[in-house]
Amino acid sequence: MPNQVPGWKLFVVMQAGGAMMAAQGNLAWANPRAEQLFKQALHESIAPETRHLAIKHLDEAIALDPSRALFWQSKADVLQKSDDSEKALPCITKSIELNNKVDYAFALQAQILNSMERCDAAIAAIDHAIKLSPNPAYVIIKAQIFTKQGRFDLAEKELDNVVKISSVEPLARSRRANVAIHTKHWQKAIDDLTWLIDKATVKNLVYYENLLRRVQAYTETKQFEKAIADCKKGMAGQPEARQFHAALVKVYEASGNTSEAKRARQVLDTFDDDLQPPKSDRFK
Repeated sequence: MPNQVPGWKLFVVMQAGGAMMAAQGNLAWANPRAEQLFKQALHESIAPETRHLAIKHLDEAIALDPSRALFWQSKADVLQKSDDSEKALPCITKSIELNNKVDYAFALQAQILNSMERCDAAIAAIDHAIKLSPNPAYVIIKAQIFTKQGRFDLAEKELDNVVKISSVEPLARSRRANVAIHTKHWQKAIDDLTWLIDKATVKNLVYYENLLRRVQAYTETKQFEKAIADCKKGMAGQPEARQFHAALVKVYEASGNTSEAKRARQVLDTFDDDLQPPKSDRFK
């Protein structure tokens, strides 16, 4: 993949809206004032509370130089980040009309269309982006669209390709574990989740979510001792979390250990009781 960005920097750039910044240094500016407004909008687009100002200044830049595809692309980017897909779509469409050689523009169009539930059109757009630049970040977007459609087998194949190219990419691993659970490819889910768990530098919410997903995969493959060990890790790290206690009940029940299932259920019931109002108030 000759156009792959090392270290997956392009995906980070896309998520941060930095594609605009990456492009600005390559342009021969026809209008210095439009350039100034664009640069100002770049900074304003980072924080949600100043994105309305970014739109204002991009509109001013567009008024000065309406043929600049990057301005329209940037406006679409900011609008999409502001959850305004309806307004973002015509902006990215205009950008592509002005310059149909920018891979990121088609990737952004795909994301906008996907958020509007126009999945088939989103697939066509991301395929075009991949044709222009076969970047793994775009393949992840394609898999995301397939996942939204419930086409988990296709999403899994796309993510298989990404993992082959870069086995150390956490986003691809996480997404593939998710679709592998849907396709019941439990060992693949276990492999990806184990990789993510082992690589975690902090035990945050994502870490415990991955641990819980691995409990499910271990249970489905009848690796009950490993599932129990993960439940206990989760309970030790999140003693107030109900979900690991509920998972432990399921593991013991699946393994046929009725006595431990009963004990685990009694502990779980104490969590459920804590969620109930006082008895005198329950039927008011």
